[in-house]
Amino acid sequence: MDPHNENNKSWKQEGIFDTYEEADNERAVLLSMNTDNKLLVKVKRCGDDGCRFKVKSWYPPEPKKNKKKRKKNDHSS
Repeated sequence: MDPHNENNKSWKQEGIFDTYEEADNERAVLLSMNTDNKLLVKVKRCGDDGCRFKVKSWYPPEPKKNKKKRKKNDHSS
């Protein structure tokens, strides 16, 4: 993964469930708690033969603030 690529996301695992309905309920709860609509939540199959369901979430990181660079004074005279 290229850390400079915008499409690379570090998804956080929220839980693993035995049924899709349980996973979908967890997804709905996570989305309902999010007030700024930036949270992404997905349900993925996992386990042997895809018999379980994993809920993952991603929230965009805060933009980094650019600090002004200070000029270094050269005292070599």
